[in-house]
Amino acid sequence: MKDLTTLTYEDHTAENSHPGFSVDCVIIAFHKGKIKVLLRDFGINNYKALLGGFVFNDESADQAAHRILELYTGLSNIFLKQFALFSDPNRTIMKQNLDYVAQYSSVRNDGKWLLRRFITMGYFALVKYDEVNDFVSEKKQLHWYDINKLPAMYSDHELIIKKAQESIKLLMPIIPIGYELLPEKFMMTELRKIHEIFLNKKLDRRNFQRKILQEGFVIQLDERKKGKEYNAPILYSFISPDIKDTM
Repeated sequence: MKDLTTLTYEDHTAENSHPGFSVDCVIIAFHKGKIKVLLRDFGINNYKALLGGFVFNDESADQAAHRILELYTGLSNIFLKQFALFSDPNRTIMKQNLDYVAQYSSVRNDGKWLLRRFITMGYFALVKYDEVNDFVSEKKQLHWYDINKLPAMYSDHELIIKKAQESIKLLMPIIPIGYELLPEKFMMTELRKIHEIFLNKKLDRRNFQRKILQEGFVIQLDERKKGKEYNAPILYSFISPDIKDTM
């Protein structure tokens, strides 16, 4: 596997990649009460960027997204959904690309093709933090950020993240989003927190628990959270074997 820092320049050229088309993946996890998004160093001026890349001539957008996700997370079976095409003619901040090409011109001499207009297909992926973090932590240029406290972003990537959040919010009444974000056994407070973050509002504890249990996706276990001797929280589990079938 090639070093991620050379992916754009080493693997993609104007000849082997689809002209003007890329994919960007919003990789989301839940950790310590926060929704996290995985970002990479863009390479100039401390900008961060989504994990994405250009589409090779011999692959579809979906295939490119799966390839990129496996490269950055080490996982191949990931909940992935295409949610929007970003095609604003002014979506690229050209100065960022000019600075990028100038900085890495010594690596490759064909970088000017990156100065063209690109449209990008947005995907969001839901992953369990503990399943990917060991792999991610080995890559110095990858970092988790609170989805509501983003750093300075490349191009329109902040907009792409916001649109992903909106898409997930719309899906929440249809499928149990927490299934892909939480471990096999979890506390109801964790699931409620996920909903609160995406809905951007506080939820009543008792009403939320009653509603979730009535929907039939979650069952209460005869277990409590270990490590807390007094009033340990009850644990819950999803009963759906694979929510991908509900999409």
